[in-house]
Amino acid sequence: MPGLDEDTDVIRRANELAARVADEQSFDAVRQGAEHEYLALLHAVRKSHERFAFDRDGRPDAVNAVREALPMMERDLFGAVLEDHACEVAAIEEALYQLALALSRARK
Repeated sequence: MPGLDEDTDVIRRANELAARVADEQSFDAVRQGAEHEYLALLHAVRKSHERFAFDRDGRPDAVNAVREALPMMERDLFGAVLEDHACEVAAIEEALYQLALALSRARK
């Protein structure tokens, strides 16, 4: 991210997570072993700039409120859109993890 230097919380948390990451087959496998470090990094990124702000705790209530406000036919479509977005986020995380592994292998 532009403007971040080596002393930021994001960089420190990223380094902590990288120290826990082994050459696993997938991001999900790493996340299970380093859940605390991953969540700490995610929280640090969320706090670093308003464009990364999200409300994971409040999201289920907000989603349910929107779902309940929709006519029955649109509820299924809304659910499909949310599921598609969740799949995209998971794919992005996996792609970034694979990129990080590739960079790590290239530096050896």
